Amino acid sequence: MINENSFGNSRLDYIRVANYYYKSGLTQEEIAKNMNISRQRVNRMLSKCIKMGIVRISIEGVDETNLGLETELEKKFGLKAVRISGNVSEENVYEEIGKIAAEYLAGIISKGDIIGFSRGRSMSALVDCMPAIKSNNVTITQLMGGWNNEQTKIKVDDIVHRCSEKINATSTVLYAPVVVNNPRLRQAIINEPFFYEAYSVIKSCSIAVVGIGDATNKKILPTMEKEDYEYCIDKNAVGEICAHFFDINGKEIKTPLDERVISVELEDFFKIPMRIGVAGLKSKIPAILGALRGGYINSLVTDLDTAQILSQK
Repeated sequence: MINENSFGNSRLDYIRVANYYYKSGLTQEEIAKNMNISRQRVNRMLSKCIKMGIVRISIEGVDETNLGLETELEKKFGLKAVRISGNVSEENVYEEIGKIAAEYLAGIISKGDIIGFSRGRSMSALVDCMPAIKSNNVTITQLMGGWNNEQTKIKVDDIVHRCSEKINATSTVLYAPVVVNNPRLRQAIINEPFFYEAYSVIKSCSIAVVGIGDATNKKILPTMEKEDYEYCIDKNAVGEICAHFFDINGKEIKTPLDERVISVELEDFFKIPMRIGVAGLKSKIPAILGALRGGYINSLVTDLDTAQILSQK
């Protein structure tokens, strides 16, 4: 056998090993046999070939995608996944982001998953674009109560029903409003057996798919009173997820509204393994940034302009 302490001391040795592996298609085991050295030595030399510049790896088409930016954001914010659509306008942002989000969600659904949804146009667009797939023992549920005074397609219960039909899943709903008139009524609802059963499904969610609301939008929650909105703004709220408000650093903002809201408890929400935030446009950057910094989401679907700005924060 060649003296391994001496073999690999010249650049030609590395070029020869690289040529065998990348050009001739030999396995590391075959190279080791040919060169009369150990397979571990071959492996180390191949790794060093890249560092030495002998081997340069290029991936066809990667420059035409946003993979580099997606990876950068994943690393920057400690995310499990980032998916980026192309440049969008305010007119088509929901459709384009919804399309990317639907592709991503369809690719990660596994047998036995329980998927919870919030409300909103991003969620509705996602369901519109969701491919018809045959899921296996999957349940779709809502993460928050609903309300009657908004467009049907963006209501959380409608989103749950439409998604379950598309992927042949079971659906569960809360049958409760998102905001009630007083804390006593809220307590009465959550003490009901029907609510307990529905909430037990929410607590078992493996995936949450949520929109990220802009807290400076006065219509963020249709049933929100003026004093509730002003309170949140006074406390520097920038974003909202499932009726839970937070500031630019992701710190939770407790509000009087909390005592009247019927939604997944924040403690239970954070226990959901996969939490996908779907949101875009520059106007929502503070809200998205707060959600990222606070760990409200661990996966993000957004547009290119927003992603580029987030990468500089």
